[in-house]
Amino acid sequence: GGTGPGGGREHFAVRGVAPPGRNGHTATLATCRSSRSRARRRRNLIADAATDERPNRSAAAAGAVGDPSSAAQEEVQQAIAELASAIDAMDKELDAAAPAAANAPAGDDATNNGNMQGGDDVNNPNDDDNAPSMADEDDNRMEEDNEDDDDEDAQIIIIGGWLGSGPLAASDMWVLDISGGLERLRWFQPPTLGTPPGPCNMHSADFIPSRGEVYVFRGGNGREYLNDLHALDVETYAWRAVRTHGSAPQQRANHSSALLESPGSSELFVFGGWNGSERLNDIHVLNTATSTWSTPRVLGVKPHPRAGMTLTALRGRLYLFGGSGTSSKCFDDLQVLDREEMAWLDVNEEEDSPGSGGGGKKQQHPSPYYDSSWEVIAGGGCAHNNSRESSSWEMLGGQDGMMTGSAAGGGGNDDGEGIKFADWRQYSGSAAGVARGGGTGGMSSVANPNDEDMVPSVYVNGKPPGRRAGHTATAVGRHIYVFGGSCGTDYLNDFFVLDTDPPPLMKITEPPSPQLYASRLRHFYNDEEFSDVTFLVEGRKVYGHKLVLSTVSDCFRAMFMTGFRESGSEKTEIEIPNCSYGSFVTMMEYIYTGRGPRCNIDGPGGGGLDGAISLLELADQFFLYNLKQIIEGMLQPAVNGETYMFLRQVAQKTNASQLESYCRYFERNMNELL
Repeated sequence: GGTGPGGGREHFAVRGVAPPGRNGHTATLATCRSSRSRARRRRNLIADAATDERPNRSAAAAGAVGDPSSAAQEEVQQAIAELASAIDAMDKELDAAAPAAANAPAGDDATNNGNMQGGDDVNNPNDDDNAPSMADEDDNRMEEDNEDDDDEDAQIIIIGGWLGSGPLAASDMWVLDISGGLERLRWFQPPTLGTPPGPCNMHSADFIPSRGEVYVFRGGNGREYLNDLHALDVETYAWRAVRTHGSAPQQRANHSSALLESPGSSELFVFGGWNGSERLNDIHVLNTATSTWSTPRVLGVKPHPRAGMTLTALRGRLYLFGGSGTSSKCFDDLQVLDREEMAWLDVNEEEDSPGSGGGGKKQQHPSPYYDSSWEVIAGGGCAHNNSRESSSWEMLGGQDGMMTGSAAGGGGNDDGEGIKFADWRQYSGSAAGVARGGGTGGMSSVANPNDEDMVPSVYVNGKPPGRRAGHTATAVGRHIYVFGGSCGTDYLNDFFVLDTDPPPLMKITEPPSPQLYASRLRHFYNDEEFSDVTFLVEGRKVYGHKLVLSTVSDCFRAMFMTGFRESGSEKTEIEIPNCSYGSFVTMMEYIYTGRGPRCNIDGPGGGGLDGAISLLELADQFFLYNLKQIIEGMLQPAVNGETYMFLRQVAQKTNASQLESYCRYFERNMNELL
């Protein structure tokens, strides 16, 4: 089913006989870009599979189909007729295009007899590689013209699984043909060539585009754990056992695998699983070109041993999520293996920042740079959060979000908050990292500066999906879609999307101009550079800047205005009478740095009481009200039975209302305070 124009659920008819119900199977998307003759043969296989009663169908499949009624037979016959008509129409289009291709200019590559699978059609015994026919040349030319049409021969291949009964797992193979779009979906069970793998459950299957085959690393068959490797040609449906070199992985099931391809390289990674006695966390790599197994030295900190996790390949990295460990413990961690580094990266989880919809918890790292983005869309739609700061877990919720069998489960995130944010992007400026050791111990919180082998760090901000195993993770573009799974008695149907390359976050990290003024102004204190006014205090020069002084003091502003004696020259010199040099430079230091005066009222240093009073008088003279209040607070402890009268007079003279008020308070309560 799908979503119709009105937002409701739309059902698509799938023709053919569906496979019997199962779990523990694999579903692999495979595409074919074949020559016209091979594409025609494949379409004939689909038509033949729809008409023939295959003797090699499993008993379970035959039981599921049963004896068709007359109405069902009519439906099947009608479907066969429609399919045959479509095939004929496609063949006529191809035949009509052949003469035009034959008359192509000589510059066209009319002699290339290879196909997109990386070689000649060796499966057709009637093909003569040394004498290619004009039709085959036309096919290749047409293939090149249509090489962008990835859906022409797209199919989903279902292999094995557990049918719910019997001593062994299923050994069948089914194909859902999706080349005709949603309106022409069709199940069929094609005849196979070669020797199939046999019963398999909790195995893995990966499409190898460079070989045009699905590689199946067998898990269990219902009785034992296996490690044999098989390949299925997705055009001819021919099975073969892959003869490998090197040390193969030990027997296991419920492992995970993923293919990483780059120019000149195609590697199949196998991770973890269960071998019947313990969970694993080892990595094995198969070079699909040479069929050679290797066990690379992987740097960084290994994930905990587990089974039932997902391993998803994307842009040179493997993303491992979830799984189950010892004592049925489920994981909710995201681990990232970088192929170029051949290292598990240091993944640091950060909590939500204030205003991001995650509770306003303190971040563990202030950087705006992350590596990936999880998004959570609840209720089957896409919710939006305007306070997005880094990126997001986005949850694509089902009808219920989560089906809970026990309140103690650790499953979903169905907290009604809608979209949540989390984001990964490599923070290149960080000195943090994990030593490249490949050990299983915990990460050190402090990196060793003498250790030259460090792995890059990635950071995640926000709440990831809950603990789970047995879920699925599918890569589409730069996104990874995580669905379902279970943890204990909780069976989940929530849907999360990981954006592995989110847009850069636009953040204001540089201070505004006023903050720059405050932080840099101190460097101009009593500095002759850029000074445009000089004060003479007790015969000594103190340098200042008119703009700065007039900004903080109306007295200085009036002093520098046109018409006053002090403003008559470009380089003004102003004498400050009846003032100590120490008190004046202390006031100037306060203006440029905001640093309060250091006056020791009771001790011999710092100017004592007289110095504080002198500074209070300057603060009043130059209208520095904040400085005046600071001095008032410093003089409060000096108010006692001998000084309160004198200090009250000083307060009245300098308009220090707070100090005067405290002196009067002291006078009223002197007997109690002394």
